[in-house]
Amino acid sequence: MTKRSLMSFQLLSFLLLVAGNNAMGAEPYDLVILNGKIVDGTGAPWYVADIGIVDGKIRKIGHLTAKLGKESIDATGLIVAPGFVDMMGQTASPMVDDPKTALNLLTQGITTINAGEGSSAAPLNNQEGKQKGWTTMAEYFALLDMKGLPVNVVQTVGHTQVRRIVLGDVDRRPTTDELKRMQALVREAMEAGAIGVSTALIYPPAVYATTEEIGALVAVAGEYGGGYYTHMRNEGDQLLEAIDEALEIGEIGTAPVHIYHLKAAGRQNWGKMQLAIAKIKEARSEGRQVTADIYPFINNGLGIAALIHPRHFKEGYDKLRRRLDDPELRAEIRKEMETTDGWENWFRHSSHDWNRIVIGQATDPAYAKLKGKSIAEIAKEKGEDPWETFFNLAKTGAFALPQTMTDANKILAMQQEFVSFCTDVGPAGGSRSASHPRAFGSFPRMLSRYVRDLGAISLERAIAQASAVAMNDVRVYDRGRISESLAADVIVFDYEKLTDKATFETPDAISEGMLHVIVNGQLVLKDGEFTGNRPGRVLRGPGFNETKAAHNQSTGKPHAATASYDREIHDFMKLHCVPGLSVAVTHNGRLVHARGYGFADIANFAQVQPTSLFRIASISKPITAVAILQLIEHGKLKLDDKVFDVLNQYEKNITAAEDDFDPRLRDITIRHLLEHRGGWDRGVSFDAMFQSVRFAKQVGSPAPASAEDIIVAMFSQKLDSDPGERYAYSNFGYNILGRVIEKQTGQKYEEYVKAKVLGPLGIHSMKIGKTHLDGRAENEVRFYHPSQVESVFAKDLGKQVPSQYGGWHLESMDSHGAWLASAVDLARFASAFDDSDNCPILSRKSIETMYTRPPGLAGHEKDGTLKDKYYSLGWINRTVGDRKVNHWHSGSLPGTATIMIRRHDGKNFIALMNSRISPNSSHLGREIDSLLHRAANEIEVWPEFDLFTKFD
Repeated sequence: MTKRSLMSFQLLSFLLLVAGNNAMGAEPYDLVILNGKIVDGTGAPWYVADIGIVDGKIRKIGHLTAKLGKESIDATGLIVAPGFVDMMGQTASPMVDDPKTALNLLTQGITTINAGEGSSAAPLNNQEGKQKGWTTMAEYFALLDMKGLPVNVVQTVGHTQVRRIVLGDVDRRPTTDELKRMQALVREAMEAGAIGVSTALIYPPAVYATTEEIGALVAVAGEYGGGYYTHMRNEGDQLLEAIDEALEIGEIGTAPVHIYHLKAAGRQNWGKMQLAIAKIKEARSEGRQVTADIYPFINNGLGIAALIHPRHFKEGYDKLRRRLDDPELRAEIRKEMETTDGWENWFRHSSHDWNRIVIGQATDPAYAKLKGKSIAEIAKEKGEDPWETFFNLAKTGAFALPQTMTDANKILAMQQEFVSFCTDVGPAGGSRSASHPRAFGSFPRMLSRYVRDLGAISLERAIAQASAVAMNDVRVYDRGRISESLAADVIVFDYEKLTDKATFETPDAISEGMLHVIVNGQLVLKDGEFTGNRPGRVLRGPGFNETKAAHNQSTGKPHAATASYDREIHDFMKLHCVPGLSVAVTHNGRLVHARGYGFADIANFAQVQPTSLFRIASISKPITAVAILQLIEHGKLKLDDKVFDVLNQYEKNITAAEDDFDPRLRDITIRHLLEHRGGWDRGVSFDAMFQSVRFAKQVGSPAPASAEDIIVAMFSQKLDSDPGERYAYSNFGYNILGRVIEKQTGQKYEEYVKAKVLGPLGIHSMKIGKTHLDGRAENEVRFYHPSQVESVFAKDLGKQVPSQYGGWHLESMDSHGAWLASAVDLARFASAFDDSDNCPILSRKSIETMYTRPPGLAGHEKDGTLKDKYYSLGWINRTVGDRKVNHWHSGSLPGTATIMIRRHDGKNFIALMNSRISPNSSHLGREIDSLLHRAANEIEVWPEFDLFTKFD
């Protein structure tokens, strides 16, 4: 070897060694699972390997080490499998308000639920929508994604749901026009991402529907590749006929058919299970996609009123309930239950034996404490005839668990490769209560009792049916198996210790043995404990067109020079599930980027425009600050004026407060209020602007309290610190400033600001917003927030309303958070200060004063050094270099998040959104901050045009 070759070889060896060391020291995986017995969901035998997960997907299966992951799980001796699908999970809605309601699902290894039966969370009629905050399936899905869930959800649109919206609970066929309306509701749901139509045909009003009616709705789902999911019309005496009907509906609709919780109910029908399975197999042999699921209990569960013949519900359950004390009606119902068939007679299916009908939950307090006992046992304890007990429970509401099935049939069904599993309950942990042990124990019971202990099927087959088979049935193909590149919905459990603990007496007992549950790559159950993570998403069905997603919508003219904003915002909206966003960017006083993204109104797919109006929340404060500085310029105020000397009209209220009045209030100045140094600290006491009901009651006004009411009420509240002592953000202080403007100008706050602050800048669309949706301004977006709260308005006080439309009083927030504005409007406002010598609304001196660092602890550390970040007169400021300061303000309310940035180099950025939160952020306004800077920094040559002229 020559000297040169030797040197080359040594260099190559060194580089390979360095590369190897770097590879060993790198962390390419978010999570690694080591040494697990992998049951991959395909039905293949288990094998031992490691799994590496990155960005929510399985990247590598093979030999890995803990050092290669940011986090690792030692799965030695444990089963690693794809997450299970609850094929009848009812609803995802409880998880929005309380993620812990998913605990019963997670501790069973469930990572996806199929939501909806006869009912579904959407669509809603207008009245329900006003309460909930959505009407369409698209809106509902947006809210689920916005909040994030502990598990994934697929959703069917309920036949009962659309029938009730169009027809109500009546027993009649729809007219041609009514059927078209029902079909339109299904169509919207399918295009939003529903996976099909579902029915619950033993319950009114669905029981009144014909095969043709249901088929017409399923046909719409079939157009989009969706399926028909059914709680069949009969699960006992007419089981086989019900399967025939389900198959006929699937044929009418050209749709796959899935049968919920397949069963042969009633001793007289147990022999029909083989025939039922034979029918399904025959259909499958003919090339028709027909599947089913079961839960591993021989007691089913239903509302106790379902034991009564459906004909009695023609005028609704409530009317029947009021008549159940009638002796003649009771006798008629009893005779039907004891002697007739040809309908789903659950009393007959229970062998006419009250000992076989357990009560899982009762509304009546007289019976509630006896849950878990049979009706016969309850009657004996209460000293009643069992029929009297039954009618009392039916009248007040109860959940019954009739024992109608047999273990032999459960095993037979389980042995069919097209059968998957369900809870028939969905989320029931946390704040919810369970009525049936299947809610907490279905999947562990299936694996421990039927697979491990009885050997009904192999572990590999059971997991395949609970995961891959089920995922295929809900039209989701990117998960359900342990395979590289698929979504990382993965569970880790101790097979030998896996046990269901739930019983009729304690249906909410948590199963044991499920150790780790990973959803979309994130640990949601770790060492058996809920982590609080919410990575679950809506898994949209085949009718959803990704190109129509919010993050793929935009308005306003794109420009190659500012394409970095388009790219960054697309990714931001997709990551944070933002429904709508508007962005404006100025450079040296010119508007160079003004675009709308996503939807201003999801229900009608109206797109956000650059001029769409948003609630700007606390960006209102710089506007108020400018109005105050104008009054100072005009000699009508001084910064160090004491505010309650100016607002002397409150003297009588101060006197009325007596000893509750804090004398330090008299020391508060205009400057203190502008700089949030008034002495109120919402972190110590509360935010006065969100005490609408309390303060209205205190001052004797109808709720909600007005801006004036709040000031009067606060005279009885002690300060949290001395005025001027320190910074503490206070919306209330800016409320007072609004009243100062009104006192000194003799005009309403809004009128003055429009005339003197906004008008001179050419801003004419801004206005104070209204709280309620029916007060929505022209061109105002719709706001989305995934929660309901109690209304603060007298007309519906205490009732549940969407947080963003009635949970607080926007009109009282005029001077600190109630303005509506477009991104273009705020770009005009922000850029007005670029040239201090030619600003139309403030002098150079006032602008300099506006950004002056406050004295004391508000602008300095305890040792006297300057704080990098401080609040001046209406603006947040940060020093970013020698004599360089960025000025900005963000804002948020439920349903909106905003930010306005004035950068030191002559660039201004505005971003407005019609949502506030995402699964990854509690304030999207702050979240988008770095994006706006990053996108600007990518621009090499800034445009010379000025889009302001386009929006004049």
